[in-house]
Amino acid sequence: MLAALAGAAWSVRRGYVAVTVVGESMSPALLPGHRVLIRRGCRGLRPGRIAVIAAPDPDPARGWRGRGPAPRDPGAAAWNIKRVAAVAGDPMPPRVAGGGERVPPGHVVVIGDRPLSQDSKQYGPCPVDQVLGVVVRRL
Repeated sequence: MLAALAGAAWSVRRGYVAVTVVGESMSPALLPGHRVLIRRGCRGLRPGRIAVIAAPDPDPARGWRGRGPAPRDPGAAAWNIKRVAAVAGDPMPPRVAGGGERVPPGHVVVIGDRPLSQDSKQYGPCPVDQVLGVVVRRL
């Protein structure tokens, strides 16, 4: 019984992580200092959900292009928190950099709630391998 409980606790720790919001791109929904619980991976990634993604290269010409998959450790990279605006196959929202008619396979469009947020408007669609996880709830 104890081994089963330890296994369940390990599974929860590997599958979920708490992160602290830094910056105001998601205000008023999330403010600096708020903590959120995220489920690692892309399950539940759909428009309207909030995701934690690897920060893009500051150069908009590079953004998320040419990168390997993001690390799974929240302390191993710089992360951004943004709202998913569209997923693969959805129509590309207006003003998205490099936008075509549809979001390409294996990508999502992420946009902050604040108008001046740095997101897919500057960097284009984000590859799903740059997603750490999806916000489950605020803590």
